[in-house]
Amino acid sequence: MKNVFSAFVLSIGVASASLLDVALAQETEWDMEEWGEEEKAPKSFSGFVELAAGARLSSDPVINTDKTLADLRAQLQWDKDFDASRVKFTADLYYDGVLDQTKLQIRELAWQGSLSSILDLGEWSKKFDIKVGQQVLTWGTGDYVFLNDLFPKDIQSFFAGRDDDYLKAPSLAAKVSGFFDWANVDAVITPKFSPDNYINGDYFSFFSPFAGANVAPGFEVSSPNKPSSPEYALRVYKTIGSTEYAVYAYDGFHKSPASFTEFGEPYFSGLRVYGASAITPFASGLLNMEMAYYDSKDDAQGRDPLVPNSQSRWLVGYEQELVKNLTGSAQLYVERMSNFDALKASSLTPEFDPNKNRVLFTQRLMYRALQQTLTLNAFNFYSTSDKDGYLKLSADYSPVDQWQLSGGFNVFYGKERFSFFNQFEDASNAFVRFKYYY
Repeated sequence: MKNVFSAFVLSIGVASASLLDVALAQETEWDMEEWGEEEKAPKSFSGFVELAAGARLSSDPVINTDKTLADLRAQLQWDKDFDASRVKFTADLYYDGVLDQTKLQIRELAWQGSLSSILDLGEWSKKFDIKVGQQVLTWGTGDYVFLNDLFPKDIQSFFAGRDDDYLKAPSLAAKVSGFFDWANVDAVITPKFSPDNYINGDYFSFFSPFAGANVAPGFEVSSPNKPSSPEYALRVYKTIGSTEYAVYAYDGFHKSPASFTEFGEPYFSGLRVYGASAITPFASGLLNMEMAYYDSKDDAQGRDPLVPNSQSRWLVGYEQELVKNLTGSAQLYVERMSNFDALKASSLTPEFDPNKNRVLFTQRLMYRALQQTLTLNAFNFYSTSDKDGYLKLSADYSPVDQWQLSGGFNVFYGKERFSFFNQFEDASNAFVRFKYYY
């Protein structure tokens, strides 16, 4: 078991660090003063039911099923507006046919309002909004690539072909937003650490350097190794001219269990992140830049082979409409490992160590047709350093507001069996979803 868990350092540690996001997810600001002038809105209920299925393109010798997705899902949304605040509730009840389990996920149960609605501090209290409860949080500029967004992700859902909304996992948190002339500030406190839904062998196998092949232990981190301390995240941002600048800070833990105790038990090691970003119109499109430094608190010198090294990460991206209804984008992402020589000197499996520099290119093409009722998406990750990649193809068809039919492929490829993307070659799958809104 120690060997199996040790494989996680090489596979899942990289996964949580480098992979994935939803395209430039932006939070919507709402005007509290306008709400104060309106009458109270009535309660409203909405949601959908969804049937989703997926299957591997080739069998996985260590997973006893070809199913990668088998969901019967119902979502309920409810919200209530008050004079200067809002309560919102979103919950999913679904049957997961891959694991043969019925699950309930509260994606949102939160109160959001102006500080002035609960505490009268004059004009000062009008400068702050508060959101408290279960919520989905996001920031940063990357498209499926995260640097300063350390909020939880559901990587298994993304690989299986669930809706992109499920890539962002919820967490119980308090968010305070301040709006000032000099800048705007978002501060988030998560009282109890919220990890990613990481690859653990339940749905997809991963490469073990000690076994020399993929394994699927289907494990969870034991309670003593789960952090009970809070997480803290901060963003300060301001628009100057047509460019939005932001700086970030995070104090918490690695979101996947990429570290191990002396007994070979996986755990979430301490992590601090400092970063910055900018997004601006450029030529006929949008240019975004982002950087972050990952400070590994449990191994500052990089000499412990059971704890991830510190890293610096860089992202440059560009998006524009190429022709009518066709949008294209590209990103260059680079990870540079600190104390690489120390890692090599102490490594337990040097032949499977990651490169000092990991270089990743992404490309997206999105085409809308049939009067915007059909959306075709092709997104490709390709690592020039690892010689592997991941192609995600999808199509969404919604001729009326009441229903949507979606389908696509997740295809992993590469040269080396142990490289990050190619270790999931047997996870390549096709999926289809039908969603009915009510």
